[in-house]
Amino acid sequence: MIFDIVADITFLEHVAEPKVKGVKSGYAPHHKFAHIDWLASGCHDYQDDEWHFPGETIEAGIRLVSWELLRDSLRLGMEFEVRELHKLVGMGKVKQVRGSQGHDY
Repeated sequence: MIFDIVADITFLEHVAEPKVKGVKSGYAPHHKFAHIDWLASGCHDYQDDEWHFPGETIEAGIRLVSWELLRDSLRLGMEFEVRELHKLVGMGKVKQVRGSQGHDY
């Protein structure tokens, strides 16, 4: 599967329902990058099929719906918010960007 970015995601510990029930591959939150004025929808794929809970940090391959609009502005090390609309549920840090350094993720 090709991902637009690979990022370390840390789910915040004090998040109300439904995150206390956990998330797994297929979770599709919004992503807020500081340099854009809108939320970017995307789908997370984790390396396992387990449930992940608040307080955990996990690597995620992310396919962004708006990749064509973001592809030239995302960089390694960039931090972003993981949101469910107005609710902040986690933080992410970009580890890999599709097409950077000749790689396809």
